[in-house]
Amino acid sequence: MIHSRLQELIDALNVSVLEFARQLGERRGEKVYHILHGRLKPRYDTIEKILLAYPQVNADWLLRGEGLMFKQLDSPSAAITTEERLRNMEFLLFQLAERVSLLQETNDQLLGELRKLRGKL
Repeated sequence: MIHSRLQELIDALNVSVLEFARQLGERRGEKVYHILHGRLKPRYDTIEKILLAYPQVNADWLLRGEGLMFKQLDSPSAAITTEERLRNMEFLLFQLAERVSLLQETNDQLLGELRKLRGKL
């Protein structure tokens, strides 16, 4: 979900929620806190502000969870660091582990239903 990706981004940028909110032009951090806790969904203008304040962020990742957190830029001065690449890899592994866990859960539920059906026969 986008609120968890937003938390991942804030952690990866190594900034506080208040600093992050201020980079978006917010005076206080309540709006960002509400998004992080799932009480609000970010509006288009908020997403746009994030992408403008942090141009290294991959919009596909932020919006849909696809790809790497940070863009791989061509210019050497703007290239992402090894540390950022490692964070991207850690995040992708985390996502993969979550998907495997969800698939295992679904598999277990289906097996349980199958056993119930067999028991009725």
